[in-house]
Amino acid sequence: MKSVFVTSSEQHSERWLQAFPDLSVVPTVKAYLSRAHHRGDICWLDTSCFPLAEAILLIKQLISENIRVIALSYMPSEQEAYRMLAEGARGYCHAEAVPEQLQEVAAAIMVGGYWMPPDLVQRLVSTALRVGPESAQPAPEGFDKLTAREYEVALEVGYGANNKEIAEKLAVSERTVKAHLTSIFEKLALRDRVQLALAVNRLPIH
Repeated sequence: MKSVFVTSSEQHSERWLQAFPDLSVVPTVKAYLSRAHHRGDICWLDTSCFPLAEAILLIKQLISENIRVIALSYMPSEQEAYRMLAEGARGYCHAEAVPEQLQEVAAAIMVGGYWMPPDLVQRLVSTALRVGPESAQPAPEGFDKLTAREYEVALEVGYGANNKEIAEKLAVSERTVKAHLTSIFEKLALRDRVQLALAVNRLPIH
């Protein structure tokens, strides 16, 4: 599956090409939809090129074609992230994110998950806990099946740490962190790190 980036900017980020060497860049959503595409494709939409209201309409248009949308912004904000996700975007990240993070975003969306920057995940978790029940929720089924290292990785996700930060703290490679996360998602029947962060923060130790 090729990565398609929609941006009207003549100079797009070199990091996109580093992350996806076979990417395609088109200037408009109309141009993208007019070409051959497949239901379930992933489209990276540079929302910095449009007013917020127009960007939302474009996201809805793409979703109506069963295309998964990742919103990109050169000036990301918490408010915009929540709005884009609420309107149906599957991911939201900085347009200048490092290649490894762009690949991480794509991987999460390809398996049916969602993605937003770790700091926004943590704020979302904090908000959910403030409006949720005061008593601790039971741990998800299968949590007791995690290995000690998987448990540590899960906790770090709950604190809002990204893969690089987790790798540095646990003295392992980012590749190892990704492998642990894949195993954690499978054991807990979760789709992405947002769901994992919410689950972790309902544990009694928090």
